[in-house]
Amino acid sequence: MKKFLFTTLVTTATALSAQAGSLNLDLRADYNSTTYTDSTLPDQTKFYFKTGRLDYQAKALEDLSFRVRLAFNKDATRGVDAAQTAVEYAYLTHKMNDTFSLSFGKFNTEFGGFEGATSGADLYLTSEFYTRANLTGAAGQTLGAFNLGTSTLLYATGVKGTFSFSGQTVHVLATNEAGGDTAVGPTASQNSSMYGVIYRGAFLEKALNFNLSYHTMAGPTADDKHQFMAAGVLWNSSPITFQFDYLVSEFKQDLTDSKDTTTSMVAKLAYTGWEQWTPRLEFTSTEDKQEIAGDITQKFMGYGVVVEYKPYVDTNFRYHLSYNNITEKPETGDDVKRDEVVVGARLMADFLK
Repeated sequence: MKKFLFTTLVTTATALSAQAGSLNLDLRADYNSTTYTDSTLPDQTKFYFKTGRLDYQAKALEDLSFRVRLAFNKDATRGVDAAQTAVEYAYLTHKMNDTFSLSFGKFNTEFGGFEGATSGADLYLTSEFYTRANLTGAAGQTLGAFNLGTSTLLYATGVKGTFSFSGQTVHVLATNEAGGDTAVGPTASQNSSMYGVIYRGAFLEKALNFNLSYHTMAGPTADDKHQFMAAGVLWNSSPITFQFDYLVSEFKQDLTDSKDTTTSMVAKLAYTGWEQWTPRLEFTSTEDKQEIAGDITQKFMGYGVVVEYKPYVDTNFRYHLSYNNITEKPETGDDVKRDEVVVGARLMADFLK
């Protein structure tokens, strides 16, 4: 009888756990030391949360799933969808058949190539396409005023259809446009959308992967236009992982018939042949070409070295050390440099296991 009761309890607990889904804590805390050369930006030394979020996923029915992810290192600013910035995911997905599913809510826009698809907890050196940030801190040397990038458009509220077949995936989506100065009118009266088409393909037993995407949306006034394009390739076969992205953000202003364009290239090479250690080299190159505010061309070059160490093989916990060097070549004046050292740890753990 005791055996029967014990078996029943174990079976019930297992069933409840499976029904409960997963609740993950994703936490990355860093010590960051950043110094600038020939910039008005101040040097920094700080401890901070690079990533801090709770991620809950479960099924309401066999073909109906949902996901909610809250980030506690983001603010409470609300957009036209009434969700706070801290709400990264809040969506449901209806799997209609073996090849098509439909998602509603706030989700990942599949923006920014493989760099955008990488978890923020695994990013160290990022392109200017991703950050939209310069190094000078001077008003006359900012990036294109209306250009946007991954950090602004990675999460959005809308509808997304996903077609999956033979290792290939095609996403088609329509979402709210970005808020603030980039929207057509004030956020409260938004009346246009961002549209996107994304293709991802895996070949050679998923060792060779491709990522192609196109997103577009209107600008601050009628007939202004944003266009975003990404083309990437990923080779992932032990012990070598290599990733390359070509990323373009273009804003065309109808009034002046001029455009601002940011073009970034991102390359990463990692060696995964050791059980506990993973070294990686990272490289970014960006050209920011402006016509709207005057003929301004700025170039950026970034190099990074990363070492990750996992003390426990079967646990998603690591220590990491990275060094980044970024140089900006402004239109006028001396080159500007940023040297950055990051030391930290990351844990991802499921509360329900």
